[in-house]
Amino acid sequence: MTNETQDQLSRLWEDFRNLPFPSGFHSREPDGECMVAMDATLAGCISSAINGQLDDERHEILHSRIALLGRILPLIRDDENATNYFTLLHQAAILAAELDDARRA
Repeated sequence: MTNETQDQLSRLWEDFRNLPFPSGFHSREPDGECMVAMDATLAGCISSAINGQLDDERHEILHSRIALLGRILPLIRDDENATNYFTLLHQAAILAAELDDARRA
């Protein structure tokens, strides 16, 4: 499972990295959340998870941000580019968490 998850994550991460950050979301804060910070925080956690097991702090941040982004996604459905971008980020973060959880088991 871990190798399969890592392969899926690597492919998804490559796809995500080719997407431009959605215009208008540099200043838009759905539910009071800065989406630039959301992007940067999750990207850092995902990148770290690709390279090895996360430390406890990143592990907690990753899981909390996954939940938060899951609540925000329905609030941005009015913007197709942002929905695609943040959905892909969310999916990559979920895979990163699964990979990290498997490494911890």
